[in-house]
Amino acid sequence: MLMRRLITVVCPLILCLLTSVVFMLLDRWFAAGNFFAYLLKGVALGIGVALLLPVAGIRVRHTGLTGLLYIAAVLLLITLGYQYLETVGAVHWPALKAILSINGQVILIEGTMMGYLALTAFLNRKRRSETAQ
Repeated sequence: MLMRRLITVVCPLILCLLTSVVFMLLDRWFAAGNFFAYLLKGVALGIGVALLLPVAGIRVRHTGLTGLLYIAAVLLLITLGYQYLETVGAVHWPALKAILSINGQVILIEGTMMGYLALTAFLNRKRRSETAQ
């Protein structure tokens, strides 16, 4: 029982440490304010958040919403793709520019949600052993 409690406490802390190391590496590899730096930081943060429960040893049952999680992640990927093309000047649609903000914080949050949704959907997919029962 003590070991399970230690795993529940220590593993998320190790995951936090690893995410911090990834952030420091990304700061070295990309210039400040780079689109991909914000995007990769957001995805790393989303993956870290999605892994918190499994790393702590807490299991989640399949809810049947995995397909919708994938759809939401793909929609965010399309949004991020448009924002990147807008940033480099390849695309300019004034109607979309009015509703989509392009700054580092927005890219970070969208990347976080995309990483979280994609990994949560992947971890909660039906496995062959579950469908055979």
